[in-house]
Amino acid sequence: MKLLHKEFEKDGRGNATLIAEESEDLWHLYNLCSKGDTVKATTYRKIQKEGSTGTVQTEVKKMMMTIEVKSIEYDAAGNCIRFSGKNCEENPWVKMGAHHTLEVELNNKMTLGKDCWDTMHLDALDQATDVHKTSEVAVILMEAGIANFHLLTAVLAKDVFRVSLSLPRKRVTTTGYDKAIIRFYEQVYQGIKDHVDLNLVKCVLMAGPGFVKDDFLTWMSQKAVQNQDTQIMQKKSAFISVHASCVHKQALKELLADEQVQKSIANTKAAAHLKALEDFYVMVQKEPDRVCYGPKQVKEAIEKCAVQTLMVTDSLFRNANVALRKQYIEMVDTAKDQGATLHVFSSQHVSGEQLQQLTGIAGVLRFPLPEIADIDSDAGLSDTDVPEGDGGKDDDDMDSFM
Repeated sequence: MKLLHKEFEKDGRGNATLIAEESEDLWHLYNLCSKGDTVKATTYRKIQKEGSTGTVQTEVKKMMMTIEVKSIEYDAAGNCIRFSGKNCEENPWVKMGAHHTLEVELNNKMTLGKDCWDTMHLDALDQATDVHKTSEVAVILMEAGIANFHLLTAVLAKDVFRVSLSLPRKRVTTTGYDKAIIRFYEQVYQGIKDHVDLNLVKCVLMAGPGFVKDDFLTWMSQKAVQNQDTQIMQKKSAFISVHASCVHKQALKELLADEQVQKSIANTKAAAHLKALEDFYVMVQKEPDRVCYGPKQVKEAIEKCAVQTLMVTDSLFRNANVALRKQYIEMVDTAKDQGATLHVFSSQHVSGEQLQQLTGIAGVLRFPLPEIADIDSDAGLSDTDVPEGDGGKDDDDMDSFM
């Protein structure tokens, strides 16, 4: 994401002008923006004009508009974010308080304003605008006639392409089948060229339940030599064949647990998250008194300076209740000050989906705390835990994102 300008006041108010350059940037934007923020962007709106004769004409006008955000919708398939709210700046064509929806797509400039940029917002902004792109892992789940392409980044598990081709059944003569499978291979090959940036990805996992993936890799190597495709030839070692039980998205979780795959993605952020989760589950088996999960258990452990590794999903910080959000931020800040290692998981990633099943927050402890086992791990934080004066915008609690 490109940061064009930022301006922050001493009291925490400020704004940042940004341009989302790729799909991952839109997810960062979605997490940065909260209800009550202001968003300024170019938009289109129907304007009615009354002529001198009393006739009313309607035209669609392009304009710059600033709204106070009431709701946010992330559209992964359409690569855009929709911000709905009320106009909060003087505009010659739209009256104050009028409802409008701003649609921000890739390469659209927008300015995000907040009354308070807290530490999580500032960290998210720094991460989103880091010029060093995170390594990606491409996964192609394939069997005869079907190939599903996925890209795994630090925060997204995105479906990018699909090849589906009907193949004839094998008969005594396999001429028709052989021709069809070659057409299928050619479409997969072209899909790799069009949808996988081999200069960016750390590896390409070819996975599936049978031998089609292995036959394809053999065919691809021969095809690259015939076509003098130097990019494929140079990156041949990046293609790794791995077994998967199916070609659907749920196989991603299975793949990321594979030792061979973990070695291949060792230096990625996703690998660090997976390792933290694995350590948590190992500790559950060996020393259950050295783990905690659920907001109240984790809060109690942090108060006792016991948390060594803290794992949270980004959905916790999208809570519409400001008071509850403040509590999570304070918990994270306190744990970091105590020397804990923090991992913020994306709820759009396979690892984040696993952590979400543990209420979205969990930790590995420095020392055993058997007494916290009596605290309900499913219980969310409530407004009664918030100091006076920290009221929220609405009555949402932990259940709003579980």
